[in-house]
Amino acid sequence: MQAMADQINDALSFGTAGTAVPVVENLQITPLLNINPTPPSIDIYPADPFQEKLTFGTVENEMRFSVRARVTTADHEAGQTLLLQLMDPAAVTSLARALASNRKLGSTVSSLTVDGPSGFGIYQDAGGEGSLMGAVWTVRVFP
Repeated sequence: MQAMADQINDALSFGTAGTAVPVVENLQITPLLNINPTPPSIDIYPADPFQEKLTFGTVENEMRFSVRARVTTADHEAGQTLLLQLMDPAAVTSLARALASNRKLGSTVSSLTVDGPSGFGIYQDAGGEGSLMGAVWTVRVFP
């Protein structure tokens, strides 16, 4: 999960073409389920189901992780716009593109695939901010 968070951070928080301007401003990225997010926020946690045994001549385990992006609803139009930018597979802001930019996560896994994103969903913020809008991608990892 840390390798995924680092890869997303490199793609979306550090800026493009050597500039200091981040692709997504003030993006909070955590390699665990984030109970108290500060939007815009991306968290990564085991999906349900988490593990599946696959047999392709040999037995392999596939692990699944949810990568969730959440944005504020205080300015719902700006939040929706940012979420759509993260969902756009062709955009520099694409979360799927950031995840797939190195399908071995350095050399952490043998391969990964990205499914999704889901449509918009509303998530209750346990930190008291009310509701956050978000979408979820499922990342399938092969060790």
